[in-house]
Amino acid sequence: MKKAILCVMLIFFFSVCVSPLFAEDTTYANVSFPQWVKDLRRTEIITFGSLPFVTLWTTVGYSLAVKGEFHSPVDKSSSGFDTDDQKAIIGIAAATSVGLGLIDLGITLIRRHIKAKQNRNLRPDEVTIIPLSQEKKEREKNARAETYDPSSEPQIPQDYLQGGLESAIF
Repeated sequence: MKKAILCVMLIFFFSVCVSPLFAEDTTYANVSFPQWVKDLRRTEIITFGSLPFVTLWTTVGYSLAVKGEFHSPVDKSSSGFDTDDQKAIIGIAAATSVGLGLIDLGITLIRRHIKAKQNRNLRPDEVTIIPLSQEKKEREKNARAETYDPSSEPQIPQDYLQGGLESAIF
């Protein structure tokens, strides 16, 4: 009994106290993965994450469609499915889960393509940077050069003013 307690204490000591001293530093700062790796990981998460739920609903649907009656997928006491039925249910569920993952991947790629296309259309082809001091000088120069010309203002028709005045009075 004393040997068992001693072994447990030694295992605890080495796992908690000594092991962190020899462990590698596994902190990855500023790790950047390519976009296709992130997309593949998202597809994998959606595929495997949806598998239990899809399997549950596939079992219910299969029992209603093929067997013609409801067999509870949770009830272990009465299994109404033989081996071929179980293989069919697993195959349908797996194919549906992979389909969901690929549909999500397609939607994500299409959205990204549309967004990139919109950004390309919004960006000007050429950008000219003018220093602020030069812009002020040009504005002052243009302001001095401009003179007031009354003929350049738009002319308002006389009957428009009279009609507006009459409707305001009456």
